[in-house]
Amino acid sequence: MDERIAIVGGGLAAARVVQAYREAGGEDAITLVSSDSWPPYHRPPLSKAFLRGESEAEDALVQPAEDYERSDVDLRLGTTVESIDLEERQLRLQGGEVVPWSRLVIATGARPRKLPVRGADLPGVHVYRTIADADSVRTAAATAERALVIGGGFIGMETTASLRRRGLEVTQVDRSPRLFAALGAPEISASLDRLYRERGVEIVLEDGIAEFRGNGTLSGAVTQGGRTIEADLAVVGIGVELHTELLEGTGIALDDGVVVNERFETSVPNVYAVGDVARFHDPIYGHARRIEHWSNADHQGGQLGRLLAGEDAPYDHVAYFFTELFGTKIGVLGDPDGGVDEVVVRGSLDDGKVIAFYLRGGRLVAALVSGQDDETRAALNELLREQPAVDDVDALVQGRLPAVVA
Repeated sequence: MDERIAIVGGGLAAARVVQAYREAGGEDAITLVSSDSWPPYHRPPLSKAFLRGESEAEDALVQPAEDYERSDVDLRLGTTVESIDLEERQLRLQGGEVVPWSRLVIATGARPRKLPVRGADLPGVHVYRTIADADSVRTAAATAERALVIGGGFIGMETTASLRRRGLEVTQVDRSPRLFAALGAPEISASLDRLYRERGVEIVLEDGIAEFRGNGTLSGAVTQGGRTIEADLAVVGIGVELHTELLEGTGIALDDGVVVNERFETSVPNVYAVGDVARFHDPIYGHARRIEHWSNADHQGGQLGRLLAGEDAPYDHVAYFFTELFGTKIGVLGDPDGGVDEVVVRGSLDDGKVIAFYLRGGRLVAALVSGQDDETRAALNELLREQPAVDDVDALVQGRLPAVVA
């Protein structure tokens, strides 16, 4: 059998595997199978510039479709993998075609969760993940007047800001007691709450949707607390579910994702996983984690491409994710999801310049930044590689980074 790398999934991580492998001199044939009708693309613009009508779908592409052909990549779009045969090293596609492989990359990502309530299938109720999803919401927003956004995380917050900037009246509903609760920084959440209310967004917290209502199309919703909300457009942004069904029963280890090491190897030889679906060992923080953000997919895909080409390129990255809300850019570095004991805030998001330091066991493990220059961010990035002990919390607040010691 000719040597062939098969990649299942068509997101950023898959595209970066292809790019890095070829750039590193890899010569094996590549087949990339994606159920999406578009070539791999960047997702962050979809809830920002694309939704606001400031960019088009083509602008989000990692690279044009013809670039894959020039790189000798068999790009199979709109194609579903029905099963994976590890013994015979084959993918069976919908329709019966078989694709052989010598090395397999799982980059299947995730799909958005849907609300299991009455009326969730009404026209006008949307989830947000793909270009097709984003285009449906953008088209609906052109004629809608009132929008309802469910969820106070990344997608919910970004979608609300973009829809409001388009001129829609927007109500945002979240079960949490504060916006963007996942940040774990009450002061930052309070600032975001003020920002959104000042921009005319109606915020409903500690409540959820009991049902959507409408006669043939969406007209509104009723919350579990009994509030009636009028809306002709709704976006559900309550997290994702992983695409791992294909791997069940194959012997590939699964545990909140596909279990891999820092070289992205699964429990089965010659099978790898990257991106949202990969639960990997982070050598910087010393524990397994899974990250659903652009920078992680970008880094992991590139590193795996180089590894497959024979280079030494294990995971070596201080995790970073970012968002932009009503023009306010927020970035988070490190490992805030591994549990923190204390968050120390310097500055204020209201004033446009803030750093939040996340401490675990007396050590600095993560930082939230907004309005900071590149030099400060780079310094924090290097500090977080070391996870230094903090000997003076007050000094951090006052702006003296030497308050940390190795």
